[in-house]
Amino acid sequence: MTCYETLFVVKPTLTDEETAAQIAKIKEIVANNGGELLATNDMGMRKLAYQVEKNDRGYYTVLLYKAEGTLIQELERLLKINEDVIKFLTVKYVKQKELAQFNKLVEAANKKAEPVAETAPVAETAPVAEETAPAAESTEA
Repeated sequence: MTCYETLFVVKPTLTDEETAAQIAKIKEIVANNGGELLATNDMGMRKLAYQVEKNDRGYYTVLLYKAEGTLIQELERLLKINEDVIKFLTVKYVKQKELAQFNKLVEAANKKAEPVAETAPVAETAPVAEETAPAAESTEA
């Protein structure tokens, strides 16, 4: 299975419920066609670089998943005929450096999705960071 990232932009005229339904529908397509959804990054409403179908804004969502190539063909076919999706882009990660970046993106998206209720571990890691900082300065000099 290959690692993929699909970014898609949903029309800004949809309600929150309709937008959530569109995102769920696309996630379901990935799951039903043998894909393994690793992370989702809802980037929210953003300004587009240029007008698309008379829209200046759109709701951005990124899906990070592992799948076979046949899933990509089906997913892109369904995104093309979906009138609520105004733009989409799929990126395939193959090389080792690309896969390392893909794994970082998955971790970052999963951390963003987790609740930020844990404050004790942050306090424990702060002294460790201070201890390593002088060592890093000495190696640079």
